[in-house]
Amino acid sequence: MIERKPSPAPRRRLKSLETGLALYPHFRRHISLSGPVTAAQVQAISEATGLKERRIRTLAARFRLHPVAETLAPKPRGPAIGSHRIDPEVRVAIDTLIDEIALKMVAPSRAEAARQIWGLLHAYNGDHRFPADLIPSEKTIERLLAEIPSRVWAKATMGSKTRSAHEPHPGEYASEGFLDLVQMDHTKGDVILVDSLRREHLGRPWITFLIDIWTRSILGYYVSFGDPSIFRCGRAVASAVLPKEPVLSHLRVDVSYPMHGLFRRWHADQAKPHRSEAFRRACIRNGIAPDVRRPGPAHLGGHIERLIGTMVGKLRLLPGATGSNVAARDGYDAEANAAMTLAEFERWLLCQIAIYHHAPHSALGGLCPAQMWAREAAKHGPLLPVSVASDALFRQFLPSKSLTVHAKGIQIKYRHYWHPELAVRIGQKIEISWDERTIQHVYADLDGRYVELPVIGDYPDVWEADWEAARAGVRALGRAYQADGGRAATARAVAAANQEIHRARVRTKEARRQAKRREGEGATVADLRRPKTPAAKPVIWKPAAELGEDWDRIG
Repeated sequence: MIERKPSPAPRRRLKSLETGLALYPHFRRHISLSGPVTAAQVQAISEATGLKERRIRTLAARFRLHPVAETLAPKPRGPAIGSHRIDPEVRVAIDTLIDEIALKMVAPSRAEAARQIWGLLHAYNGDHRFPADLIPSEKTIERLLAEIPSRVWAKATMGSKTRSAHEPHPGEYASEGFLDLVQMDHTKGDVILVDSLRREHLGRPWITFLIDIWTRSILGYYVSFGDPSIFRCGRAVASAVLPKEPVLSHLRVDVSYPMHGLFRRWHADQAKPHRSEAFRRACIRNGIAPDVRRPGPAHLGGHIERLIGTMVGKLRLLPGATGSNVAARDGYDAEANAAMTLAEFERWLLCQIAIYHHAPHSALGGLCPAQMWAREAAKHGPLLPVSVASDALFRQFLPSKSLTVHAKGIQIKYRHYWHPELAVRIGQKIEISWDERTIQHVYADLDGRYVELPVIGDYPDVWEADWEAARAGVRALGRAYQADGGRAATARAVAAANQEIHRARVRTKEARRQAKRREGEGATVADLRRPKTPAAKPVIWKPAAELGEDWDRIG
């Protein structure tokens, strides 16, 4: 059976309550809350109210359970609200059809679902074929559909994030103090940006925010065209930990942004970079406890989700804004109107963050996040340990992998990296970190310090993704050449080589056969009984003119 909403409590009319109020003094005077109801008590109430004995005893039983005036008010007549007089077999069939037709991801309207169910119950060639007098009307079936809880509808017809609003979420994921809990999430901005050289549209940027739950302050952010990765998550965390003055000075933005500091707990969703061992290890090394929430609805990350909704809504002010969907654009050409570069967008975003920090926040009782931050930071110790260095912090949050040192050094995708300190570590596994913005060097973790390993060979200073894309382009050219006759030429060469091997084998076999015939047979007994006579020397005849006078003496 499909779960249904509980029947609503019947609402008493004012006239009914006034009737109960009139009876209340008499029952309170004559009916005790314990012991039997005597005939004298019944007689006294009957004389005062005119009620019959049976009605008095019924009301007395109710009054003893709950001695208030509402208990004595007459109940509404008729069937209880939410009840149905449907045959049990028909009810089971209706629930089965509701599960098949209505409770699915792409569900019809309730009116259409009721119409389909009613038709299948009536169809003489269907699976049910109930008599017409047992089948409820379409309106009754619609009411049965309306009695299904929204939680059941959401689970069957919505995705995990959408149905979260229809499901119960008791409890609270709360912060215990200043810089105790920070939530992080990423979103793709609803705006198209352009490149800084030709001002041609590039695409939509990814934006990462980190919010301190206690003060509702944006502790850090990161903007990039690349998809969220370990590298970008690490840069975002480093942005939250380190002071913002160098960034503000580099971008030439004159706003106040004092929010920074080493926090204790970090909370995010189940994205792959958040679950990576390298990222979690970097957090723990800096005293940050990583907390990745379980898969499913994002209600535990509601603070950061709400912040992202607020900040993304401001993007509609920008040229090139895409809106949240096609209907919001309504013919607006976002690519043609795009005008901001990534640096210009980041400067604009810093201004919006300053506006957010100086606006009252309902969760802070009307205080601004900047006020709350200043008040809590004054009571807090140093926000950042003296030992924290920005370069070391950035390197700790780089993607890393344990690799073996070979004779040529460390190999990463056909590239080799070497440093003299690797000579004594050949055959050992060491932790290698790399910055995806360059292929010129990687970092080796040797005895707790980072050693830079330069690449062996002549490589351009480009992003790793660009280099791999160029290599993929070269491989594509090779595949295109093979498809455009190269593969056929290869096949002909392979066939010719195999034919040459075959002819060589035939010639070798024939030569060996002839050699065997030349060598003759081995020595046998018959050969020993008939020794061969030596062959006579050939006679050489000379002309008479060449003979001397004493030719007859030659012997």
